Amino acid sequence: MRGKLVVAAACLSLCAFAAGARADLYRWVDSEGQVHVTDDRAQVPPGATVTVQPTRGKKPASAPAPTSAPSPAAASPAQPASKRSASRVLALEPQDGSRPGRVHVLHFEKASHEISLNVTLADRAQCEFKVDTGASLNTVPAWVVRELGIEIDDDTPRISLVGISGKPALVPLIVMPLVRVGDVAVENVEMAVLDTMSEGLLGMPFFNHFQVAIDPAQGELRLTEIDLSKVDGVYDGMNEAAWRQRFRQLHERLAMIQRAREKVPEESETIAANYLDKLDKLESAAQHELDELEDRAQAAGVPPGWR
Repeated sequence: MRGKLVVAAACLSLCAFAAGARADLYRWVDSEGQVHVTDDRAQVPPGATVTVQPTRGKKPASAPAPTSAPSPAAASPAQPASKRSASRVLALEPQDGSRPGRVHVLHFEKASHEISLNVTLADRAQCEFKVDTGASLNTVPAWVVRELGIEIDDDTPRISLVGISGKPALVPLIVMPLVRVGDVAVENVEMAVLDTMSEGLLGMPFFNHFQVAIDPAQGELRLTEIDLSKVDGVYDGMNEAAWRQRFRQLHERLAMIQRAREKVPEESETIAANYLDKLDKLESAAQHELDELEDRAQAAGVPPGWR
């Protein structure tokens, strides 16, 4: 019985990213949209990659205090990733509605091997973020989430990432009420929370609102606003591949829980009561996430075949 329970538990283990000091991490997205992270450069296939500095745990001592006054958006707490308003660019001055075509110029170190920007979150915390326009998600360090007082609990949605061990890990997924970079401000930005990195990552869920042009010689990142709601094949800021990935991950999680339940012999269910109770809670949480994602997809008009 013990051996069978160990096997079942292994099916459910949510592998955390390796802790402690380590070399640079390399991340990439495979052809199926799965995010991979490794500290072994030899494992990275040819293609776009980004190197991050995963110093664990603490806020950079030199981070300046926010200078801008809190905005109405900043007063809103972070919301569950499946239950929130659509992400949109926020006008920083009074204007008549959306202004596609408006250009923002952000500056970074000239001729650098990476683009690093100082980002203000919810108008109350600042953090350095690496830019990766090929990334399928944004990430935010756990210390920022704690500083903002955002609660992560069993009801917080999760998303699957592949860590250094090569095994999938479920990490919290939140919606940041406001992300501000220079004169650019985007509301309701989805972010995965990582406790293994001191810096964040800005990927496509942020840059989808813009046409992006990079001038390394001048150290300029030029963002031209677009109206994402009018882009064919995009619903609530996500394309077909992103929607399919979200639904696939939740269906796979439910299937994994069911397989683990089936490994417990019927005659041993009394002994395994605590384990089965844990499975019930995991299944309930995953089903709740799936129901909320379905509601979000329905409201956004996502084609049924993508779900």
